Amino acid sequence: MTDLKQLAQYCLPAASVGAAAGLVAGGLAAFVGQPAGWAVVTGLLGLGVPLALFGSGYAVLVALGKVPAGVFAPAAVYWVIAFPLALLVHAVVMEWVVAGTPGLPAEPWKFLAFRALVSMGFAIGFLWMHEQIGRLWWPRILDRNQYARRTVEQYVHLAAALQARKAATGRGGKKRVA
Repeated sequence: MTDLKQLAQYCLPAASVGAAAGLVAGGLAAFVGQPAGWAVVTGLLGLGVPLALFGSGYAVLVALGKVPAGVFAPAAVYWVIAFPLALLVHAVVMEWVVAGTPGLPAEPWKFLAFRALVSMGFAIGFLWMHEQIGRLWWPRILDRNQYARRTVEQYVHLAAALQARKAATGRGGKKRVA
C-alpha cells in the first residue's frame, strides 16, 4: 500500500468527525424548518467538507509526527486557526445559498476572532471524538498501516508512562477499604 493510501486510511476517524459535525449542522437546519436542499448544502457541504478536510489535516500532522498524539495544546493551536476558517467557508456558502452570490460576513475580522475564541470547545470535542473513533479504527489497520502503528505505539507508551507515574506516587494501586 502506498504512503498516500495509508495516510488517507489513517485519516478516516478525523474526517468522520468533520462529516459528523456537518451532519449535525444540516440536521439542525432541517429541524428548524429550513428546506432539505438548503440544509444539505449549508450543513454537509458548507461546513462538513471544510471540517473534514481540516480534521484530516490535523490527522496528517499526527501521522507524520509533527504533533504528538493525544496532547491537547497542539490540537487547540491547530483549531484556533482551522475552525474559524471552516466557519468562514460555511458563512460564504450560506450567503451564496440565501442571497444568490457568495459573500463574506459583515466585519470578517470580528467574525474570525469570535470563532477563534470558541474554537477551544470544538478542539476538545474533536480530539475526544478523534481518539474514540481512532482507538477502534487504528488497531484494525495496524498491521498494514505504518501511521496507525506509530500512533498506537505512542498511546501505549503514554499509557505506560502514566501507569509508572501512578505507581511511583502510590496512586495507581489498591482501593482503600473503609
